[in-house]
Amino acid sequence: MSGLIDFINRNFIEGIINDTSYNHFDMVTYVIILFLGVYAVLKLLNKLSLKIDEEFVIATIPYIFMGSVFRVIEDANLLKPPVKYFFITPLIYFVVFAICFGVLLFTRYLEKIQKIENYIRAYATAGAALSLAGIAILVYNTSFNWNLNVLVYSLVPAIILTEFIKRASPAIGMTYLRSRMYSFAIFSFVLDSLTTYIGVDLLGYTNKHPFSSFLTSFFGTGAILVPLSLILVLIIILLLEKDSREETDKGEKYMLALTLIVLGFSMGARNLLAMVFGV
Repeated sequence: MSGLIDFINRNFIEGIINDTSYNHFDMVTYVIILFLGVYAVLKLLNKLSLKIDEEFVIATIPYIFMGSVFRVIEDANLLKPPVKYFFITPLIYFVVFAICFGVLLFTRYLEKIQKIENYIRAYATAGAALSLAGIAILVYNTSFNWNLNVLVYSLVPAIILTEFIKRASPAIGMTYLRSRMYSFAIFSFVLDSLTTYIGVDLLGYTNKHPFSSFLTSFFGTGAILVPLSLILVLIIILLLEKDSREETDKGEKYMLALTLIVLGFSMGARNLLAMVFGV
């Protein structure tokens, strides 16, 4: 029993308390938790008769960004124990979900009692407002020696590459890549890989993710992550579309696409914000 406790402390608890790099055990565990959570949320939303479609996915993106902002606030040591532990993986998943789901139910209630016209629009607006509040906290509590060039070096190539894929999608028989949902998934993965390359190769940051660290070490540069992440996200989208043609319920496809965006955009946005604010 003591051996199991030591294993959990060494591979999970210490990583949260000390905010150290992920290891193979906690990384796999957190991904499993994420996917189990996605299916649980899917069942819950269906039970509550809440529509799961592309509009819902797009409206949830501000909350993913909000999670990244909160994570950078913790990175900047603006939070003290034990509060800071709730903004480190995996606890931050539950914090963001609680906020996200709470706002969703509240805006749906407001629509039912005819206080607002469109709950999904109000839901997205609230997420954007929370994200901006977090940005304001970072602006107020960090020095003004920001690295704004990172915004250009990261966002411009990511946008250009995403737009190129959208325009080329008919030529490869994947016209559905032009949808807002899939376009943002592609953008998210490209942004994550680009910011990882810039941070690790050019600015001296440490990569906390073991698999991408291995690839960077093996190839000698983080630039390899850009084409590899692009290939990966395109393959996953292809599989999602193939499976969805055989199913009458499209909710699962949209929830998995949202998960894809969570995995890419949460890390990419965190990387970007950390470098911009010098955290």
